[in-house]
Amino acid sequence: MLLTVEPIGSIRKQANKTEILIYSEFEQVVTSMVNKFGDHPEKGQKLLVVHKCKDGARQIKISEATLVERKGNILTVSKFDAAEGPVIDITTQPS
Repeated sequence: MLLTVEPIGSIRKQANKTEILIYSEFEQVVTSMVNKFGDHPEKGQKLLVVHKCKDGARQIKISEATLVERKGNILTVSKFDAAEGPVIDITTQPS
């Protein structure tokens, strides 16, 4: 069985921060996540990110990240151990 997976965004590392750029055609992903926040502020929200694994032994990895800031489709996160590359999925982590 062949499974084709298309990325919804990409990870960019700059100095002391990591940004997750969600492609515009997947803007509903960000909107849906923000709606889940309800009355709670976005900053500090825990996210689960499915992305390409840095080590070659596995194809993908699920990592936790903490949202620092959101500007449109760009999510700035901290405490995120990932290399630059594609993002397959992202969601809020249940409390």
